[in-house]
This record gives sequence, C-alpha cells and structure tokens, in this order.
Amino acid sequence: MPFRNDPILQALPRADHWALVRPLVYNSPGETIVIPAGFITDLASIPQLFRSIVPVNGRHRAPAILHDYLFVIQDRERAECDWLFLEAMEDAGVRWTQRHLIYRAVRLGGWLPWRNNARAIERAPAAHYRANGLDPAHYQTAV
Repeated sequence: MPFRNDPILQALPRADHWALVRPLVYNSPGETIVIPAGFITDLASIPQLFRSIVPVNGRHRAPAILHDYLFVIQDRERAECDWLFLEAMEDAGVRWTQRHLIYRAVRLGGWLPWRNNARAIERAPAAHYRANGLDPAHYQTAV
C-alpha cells in the first residue's frame, strides 16, 4: 500500500482544520513523500453545496492531506501535485467516478489556493510555512 500509515489527526480550534499527530508517509513510484507531524490541513476543501456528493472525509482523507501539503510547499508544478493526488486516491481505494470528479474539481478550482500559497511564499516564506505547521528551515522554493 503506497501510504505507509493512516493519518492521525488532532482537531484545531479553527473550524475544519486538523494537525497531523505523526508523520504521514506516501510512496510514489520513484520517491517517498513524508508529511511531517504538525502539518495543518483542512482535509478535502469541498464547498458545502457538494458535500452530499463528496464528503470532506472518506477514503480520500490521506490523499487530500498529501495534496494540501504539496500545495503548501510547492516543490513541483501544480499539475504534478494534482496528478499525485489522483494517483494517491486510486491507491487509497477511492472509486473511479469519485476520484475523477475530485481530480477535475481540483484542476478547475485549484488555481486560486495555488496562487495564494505562491504569493505567501514570495512575501514571507518562513511565516507561510509556520502558519501551516511546518518548520521553515526544511523548505526552499523549488518551482
């Protein structure tokens, strides 16, 4: 199984936000991605209107955390982040129709959070990483 472990999360005071209690490890062909403990996620960012079709939480939980992490650190192109999300959802057993619906929604609407994170990295990278529960000493802008 490509995820070495299940995510263990702690609820945060901010609504719909969670912190990883221990690292989450994903094995993709050719690389291992370690999402560190303390990383803050909102799981799947699904508008309220569509939550009856695609819940915020489900088999796509770990892939959504991976996707949030990749969007925050931006160490690769956005399309690759989205592709890894699709791959991880398949690995996690998300139904074909649901994972492709989520993937298409991310491709369509993900440009705004991507841009917002890119701007935050440009303005104040250390503050951006700290705000997302990450140690700024471990991250550099690569893309």
